[in-house]
Amino acid sequence: MKIAQILPELNVGGVETGTVDLAKALKKRGDEPYVISNGGSLVEELVKFGIPHLELPVHQKSITSLALINKIASFLERERIDIIHARSRVPAWLAYMAVRRTHCDFVTTCHGYYSKHFFSRVMGWGKRVIVISHSIGRRMIDDFQVPPERITLIHRGVDLEQYKFQSDKYDERPQDRLKIINIGRITPIKGHTEFIRAVHLLSKRFSNFEVWIVGAADQSKEGYFEDLKMIVSRLGMSDKIKFLGARKDVPQLLSQADLLVLSTKIPEAFGRVLIEAGAVGTAVCASRIGGILDVIEDQKNGLLFSPQNMEEMAMSMERLLRNRALSKKYAHALHEKVVQYFNLDQMVTKTQQVYEEVRQQKKILITKLGAMGDLVLAVPSFRMIRQRYPKAHISLLVEPKFVSMMQSNPYLDEIVTFDRRKHRTKWQRLLKVAKRLGKYNYDMSIDLQNNWKTHLISFLARIPKRFGFRRGWLGFLLTHPVVARDDRLPPVQHQYQILRRAGINQFDDTMELWTNPQADEVILERLRKQGYHASKPVVGFVVGASPNWQTKRWPLERFVELADRLIKKANCQIILIGADDDQELSKHFDQLESKNVFNFLGKTSMLELLSLIKRLDVMITGDTAPLHIGNAFGVKLVALFGPTEPKRHMPPGDEHIVLVKRITCQPCYRRVCKYKEKDVLKCLTDISVEEVLESMERQLR
Repeated sequence: MKIAQILPELNVGGVETGTVDLAKALKKRGDEPYVISNGGSLVEELVKFGIPHLELPVHQKSITSLALINKIASFLERERIDIIHARSRVPAWLAYMAVRRTHCDFVTTCHGYYSKHFFSRVMGWGKRVIVISHSIGRRMIDDFQVPPERITLIHRGVDLEQYKFQSDKYDERPQDRLKIINIGRITPIKGHTEFIRAVHLLSKRFSNFEVWIVGAADQSKEGYFEDLKMIVSRLGMSDKIKFLGARKDVPQLLSQADLLVLSTKIPEAFGRVLIEAGAVGTAVCASRIGGILDVIEDQKNGLLFSPQNMEEMAMSMERLLRNRALSKKYAHALHEKVVQYFNLDQMVTKTQQVYEEVRQQKKILITKLGAMGDLVLAVPSFRMIRQRYPKAHISLLVEPKFVSMMQSNPYLDEIVTFDRRKHRTKWQRLLKVAKRLGKYNYDMSIDLQNNWKTHLISFLARIPKRFGFRRGWLGFLLTHPVVARDDRLPPVQHQYQILRRAGINQFDDTMELWTNPQADEVILERLRKQGYHASKPVVGFVVGASPNWQTKRWPLERFVELADRLIKKANCQIILIGADDDQELSKHFDQLESKNVFNFLGKTSMLELLSLIKRLDVMITGDTAPLHIGNAFGVKLVALFGPTEPKRHMPPGDEHIVLVKRITCQPCYRRVCKYKEKDVLKCLTDISVEEVLESMERQLR
């Protein structure tokens, strides 16, 4: 797997060190790690291990940084990166926008207590959000509304091979002065001022010590750094307190120290230096706040003091400096906890598990809000998506009236409904469904409806990868559009143009549908009551058409004549199939006075319609939904096409018979025929009863 970590810089620090440690460990385990940053002193470590580093100014909080999005996206595509892992807000924004143009997944790690600002929200938009302590996890849930199921707690880990544990460190008192070390960036939130004043209080009661302050100040904090030096001078502590600056030999310094003090004033996200001290066996006292509590248990493996309470800090330091046996007890207890819970191998293993789950367990939304026939034709696409993403959670957005048809579909995990008539205005409907879908945190949407409304819904739902045909004025909202589509293709192949864009490379247009056992029994019982015989041929007549497509309807008198001839020649049982609007049409068949005509016009539920069509031997139909349902159940078809093109709408299969008259205006796709009187619907009226009868007999044979 190829993983790119992105962070502002690679200078010495907890986040930076953890990034390099993870990259090196991933490399050892056979993955291909990359790092993107503005560079820094730790780049050398990556180079030594042959880990590629892309240097970009991703640290700059500037509108000009948006120019980096294309460069990052090109890098992700060129190197075929599977996951980009963001560790800070500016890089996270750039990565978040870049992944929308790629097949890469987006993961974040929250290393701090981010301000409740929109700019910080991106850290909760990862497909998986890694938090480094319980307190950070709680903040992301409470303040940024990140769903708990997307959060994974992974504590920081240290490479124990780089930190040599000194088990006998406190057995004897050293000849030189005891050493107190404070490690962290020179910034007010780290509590250096309070620490220095606490050291001054300590010096009045215990004098045999010296202090090392390790860390560098950013340019914006140089004034604060000078103030610290001035405080040390005014307190007369220059002989005891030394500023060592940024150091690469932190493990060695911790080994030499007798006590680590972490004096932060605000909640620490974790405090990596605590586990580094535990790794080498150095006693610790720290502020009782934030992620520190995940590591230090007061008076069990260290001492805790209230933030900014200089007297309590001084007392904690004095207690551990005077009592070497207590320091040893706490240091050994902390070392055991580090070995068990905070080692690098464990951190890497858990992080790899997150990567694997992210790649395999996608959440996919398929949108299909069209007519019944279009939904049936989409089933092969559902199957191809499932085969490509076998562990994904796949949802279908569909109108409520079609839910029962899809409930038994094995390729779907969930059906989400959208009733387009429920709200007063179009915009109310769109905004409400988008808000609801946004809570599902889908990774990708595959739009098989493809209109401006469905494009807008997936965009407002903040689905990062959006596939579909670029149609209409909002087509630009798709992140992975199919622009050069071929509208001449058969329906399933037409949809496959979108699937191929989504990385699906195995085409299979086999049609499928599933009936309900209870509906099967209901239909069989109703047929028997009407005189149904299993030994006689069963022919379905779809005599109606959509109310909006009357131009698809073959003349009713032709159906009546065809029924009469089929009954007389082949003793066929004729089943009339249609919707509620077609019920009046059944009266035209009363003239036949035949017990072989069974009227089901408008008398079936959705599931019962499936069970009824499944029992047919042959069906005659226009370009309407039962055509596709019959095909899915293997029913022999005679299809009559008028204003529409069979190549574009005929379901897959080799045994169907299609009757179409290629007159000059066919196909016209008009809902009202432009001709009058004798030439009206000539494309259908030119199809004679004789040729339909011949086709039906061929199918019956």
